[in-house]
Order: sequence, then structure tokens, then C-alpha cells
Amino acid sequence: MKLISMFVVLTLFAAVPTFAQNTENPPLVGVLRINSPDNVEPFPTIFRGALGALGQVDGRNIRIQLRLAEGHAERFPELARALVREKASVIVASGDAAVRAAQQATETIPIVALVDDIVASGLIKSLAKPGGNTTGVSIIASELDAKRLEILKQIVPSSRRFAVLHDPASASARPELLTDAARVLSVELRTVDVRRPGDFAPAFASFSADGIDAVNILSSPLLFGFRAEICGLNMTHRLPAIGQAREMAEAGCLASYGVSFSEFYAMAANLTDKMLKGARPAETPAEQPTKFELVINLKTAKALGLAIPQSILGRADEVIE
Repeated sequence: MKLISMFVVLTLFAAVPTFAQNTENPPLVGVLRINSPDNVEPFPTIFRGALGALGQVDGRNIRIQLRLAEGHAERFPELARALVREKASVIVASGDAAVRAAQQATETIPIVALVDDIVASGLIKSLAKPGGNTTGVSIIASELDAKRLEILKQIVPSSRRFAVLHDPASASARPELLTDAARVLSVELRTVDVRRPGDFAPAFASFSADGIDAVNILSSPLLFGFRAEICGLNMTHRLPAIGQAREMAEAGCLASYGVSFSEFYAMAANLTDKMLKGARPAETPAEQPTKFELVINLKTAKALGLAIPQSILGRADEVIE
């Protein structure tokens, strides 16, 4: 009986993954994001919490390191190479530029991508069979960008000239796809590209000079990460604006419509957990959020002298007062 018991104990210990035993040097989860440390982000808290609920506790059996590009996408290649040198077990990359940098840095370390359209961007082969060393979560941003334009027109029906704030580094945020929606809504679009935080103020100054009535902020890690600066410029120039997530409305934009980032980040944590447990990204299906939220900021509406139609308020998932 003692021999049998000893065999069972040894077998159980042998079945434990090696990363779970290495408490002195736990697996490294490297995170690539565009924002700066000065921008308060919901991602770290939600991501750590979701991983912890799955048994992957930062500082105990895994290590999470944030590598921030501080608004400069050109820094991603070196940040990604640094994570490879440190032998990261998983790289979690937000945005097309971060994912491409990670893919160029390694063909073996699993990458969990958080992007607007993971297939259209060419980052994986298909949702069901990603191929390569990348899987992830995809928003399908182009469809939501058009929906935001429609909502903005309903909120400010007298508007005729709309600005589109676009980050070219976000390949799947495609302003040309808004042309049909603009035609249906009988509005004129003016697209302005911004590549770094220093581009924001000149963009909004040009909006005021050109008589723009409202702004549609396309999906982008850069524009989301620096939402406080962008929403502040909206108020300075007194321009109604709609963004991609509730955090943008909370930061002072008039409205937001898009995925729940709580769900989005939790899905990323789930995929990261699978990678840590040995799943192959090539065979791990990419995922898409299913929950979409409309948030209206009534404080901003009052400051801009706007009355939000009751039809919009009735549809809103949250109203900030």
C-alpha cells in the first residue's frame, strides 16, 4: 500500500505544468500598449483580476509587465524585442502596430492580440484557425464606426459637416467605409489623420476653422489611450464627439458606442490563461465580444447647450449626469 501511495503522489506532481512549480521565476506575461503611464487605464485592473480568477495570480505564479509606447507606435519593435530577450511566455499586444511588432520579434512565443479586426488586418488567417503564433480578440471596428456616425447624427440632427478622427496605425479603422453611411445621412465628412498625441491639438484647431459640427472618433488604441486629452479638446472647441467605449464618455465625450471593454479584456485574459497552460495559438480560435453599450454624458450635453433626444436616452445603457 505504501508503494502504491508513493506512486500516486509522484504521478500527481509529474502532472503539474512546469510553469506552476517555478515560484522563484514564474512565467512572464508581457503587455504591449500605446498609452503612457500618466493615462489611467482600466486594462491592468480588469486583466489582472480576470487572470487571478482563473488561478493566474500576478506576483505569485505569473508576472505581468506593462510595456508602454507612450503614444509613439515606432517604439513597439524594441519593446517587443525586449520581451523576447526576457523570455516572455505570452505577449499580449493591443492594436495592429503592437501585434505586428510582436510577430516580427518572435515566431514561437504565443501572442494574444487585442485589435479592431484581426482577420481584415491580416494578423491571423481566420477566426476559427488563426495559424502561426497569434490568436486574440477582435472588435470588428469598421461596422461600429458607421453606427457611431448614425448615432451622432441622431443626437445632433442639425449637423451637416462631420470630422472623422483617424489613426492610420489602426489598419482596420477605415474611414472610406463611412462614405455610404454619410451619403444616407446627407452629411459631409472630413477625415484627419493623427499619429501621435502632438497631432491632436492641430487637428481640433482645423475642425474649428473649417466649421465642423461634430466629431466621430474612430477605434484606435492611441485615441482610446489618450481619451482625456481628446475629450478635453472637444470641450475647448465646443464640438460634440462620439467615441468607441464608455471610458471615452466618462472622460467627457458627448457619447460612446462600442464593445464592453470589461468583456473585451476578460476574453483576452481567458486566451492568455489558455496559452500559459500550453494551448497552441494556431489552433485556438480568436474571439469576438458580444456586448455593445451606448453611453450618453448629460453633463457634456449641458455644457455644449445640447438637448439629447428622448429616443436616444431611452436606448442608452448608461446616462452620466
